[in-house]
Amino acid sequence: MFFMRRSYLKKRFLALLIDYVIIWIYLILLFLLFAVIYIIFFDSVPVFNETASHLMSLFTTVVPVTIVFSYMEYKYPYATFGKKRMGLEVAYKNRSYGKSLLRSALKFLPWHIGHTGVIRALYHDYSTLWFMVGNIGILLAAIYICMVLFNKNFKHLPDLIAGTKVTEKGGH
Repeated sequence: MFFMRRSYLKKRFLALLIDYVIIWIYLILLFLLFAVIYIIFFDSVPVFNETASHLMSLFTTVVPVTIVFSYMEYKYPYATFGKKRMGLEVAYKNRSYGKSLLRSALKFLPWHIGHTGVIRALYHDYSTLWFMVGNIGILLAAIYICMVLFNKNFKHLPDLIAGTKVTEKGGH
């Protein structure tokens, strides 16, 4: 039982790492695309206000990644790139795109909270409050990881709320 648990956790965290690398590749490509656009059309990076920075962050990173990941986990093979590579899938009590979207939105919530804290701190005098807000995202991500590690069903908060579970392929 211990080795099965260890093997599953290894697969789960390798899947997370693969997905993380893919998200970073997307972010690098997005940066390069915007850099080229700014150079061609503006000769420099435009100055953004705080609201524009929040909106750009939300609609170019968090929302597209959330939508793509929720779609991949909703449609066969019910897995992100990393989960598919590691032989894992998302199992649902009642499969629906809404449940998948909810799971992904909650899963990427720490990322969005971190963005919010960092952007807010950049546009205002550094304050302990916004440092704490940014770190709430890190704390929430750590809670998710601890829940997977120490919950006998390997479920984190998004799984509990959405009625899902990450299983080995065909292991509902």
